[in-house]
Amino acid sequence: MKVKLIHAHFLISIGDYSNERIGFTVEPEDGDTVDSIVSTLRTEAKKAVGPKADELYDAQSSLRNECYALEKKLTKVRSEWDATAEFLKAQGIKPDAPPMPQFNNLLSAVKVEEESVSEAEIVDGF
Repeated sequence: MKVKLIHAHFLISIGDYSNERIGFTVEPEDGDTVDSIVSTLRTEAKKAVGPKADELYDAQSSLRNECYALEKKLTKVRSEWDATAEFLKAQGIKPDAPPMPQFNNLLSAVKVEEESVSEAEIVDGF
């Protein structure tokens, strides 16, 4: 199977609830893979939108790392809380020591980027 054309379009957030859709149609050259072409096109789309897109991607990455660190800390604190509550119960100091709250009603994360890649004109027999 040989891919003759690749069409990729990207929806990039430019802030203030605004997005810009950029698309490309390319003809692969020998040795190109679909993944490498899409990766290159994604970079070109970000360049076309300008530095605002790069700033948003960097901020997103930074916030993801911060969330991961906070979740790690929360897991540690939850473990310490539960150990302390068990100790207080075992010693009879506070038999009704509650477990740490689960925080079930927090907002979930919002996906800020959408991307789709489609392949066209696939010819068998090459």
